[in-house]
Amino acid sequence: MKAIYNLFNTKGQMIALLIGVVCSAIILISIFTGLSGAGFDASTDLNAVLKNGGGDGFNFLNPVIAVPLLLVAVAFLVAIVFGLGQLISNPKNSMVFLISIAVLLGLFFILYSTSTAESTGKIAELVSKNNITENVSKFISGGVKSVMGLTIIAFAGIVLFEIYNLFK
Repeated sequence: MKAIYNLFNTKGQMIALLIGVVCSAIILISIFTGLSGAGFDASTDLNAVLKNGGGDGFNFLNPVIAVPLLLVAVAFLVAIVFGLGQLISNPKNSMVFLISIAVLLGLFFILYSTSTAESTGKIAELVSKNNITENVSKFISGGVKSVMGLTIIAFAGIVLFEIYNLFK
């Protein structure tokens, strides 16, 4: 684990740059070869083609979505693996992190439990139109309330610490 850390610490930016260049090249090659293979060029207005009923063979654009999704998935997995590695290698100092995660989950559970499914207004129309169940509606409501509460706490913390730093 230490060897990987040292590798990324010394050559991480170069590796990230090379991965970005390779992914960009894959996307651009796919787009330009797909455009020419479909009988279009780079100056063709593809919106007009789609409006006129054409564009059945736009599968060459799939890498434009797939490659960034793959990069995000790999970054997420690497973050999880390294995070778990830090938790396991240094459990005593990880207690603050674990306690804060437990507090956030507790806060979300309280807000989820106190949420009610919307039954009137525009929200109720959207819920019925999209076949959203009561539990999913409560989950969304609890998530929104959690994010809003944490945002307010963050802004209050920023203001209070700036005031504190003025008098320091």
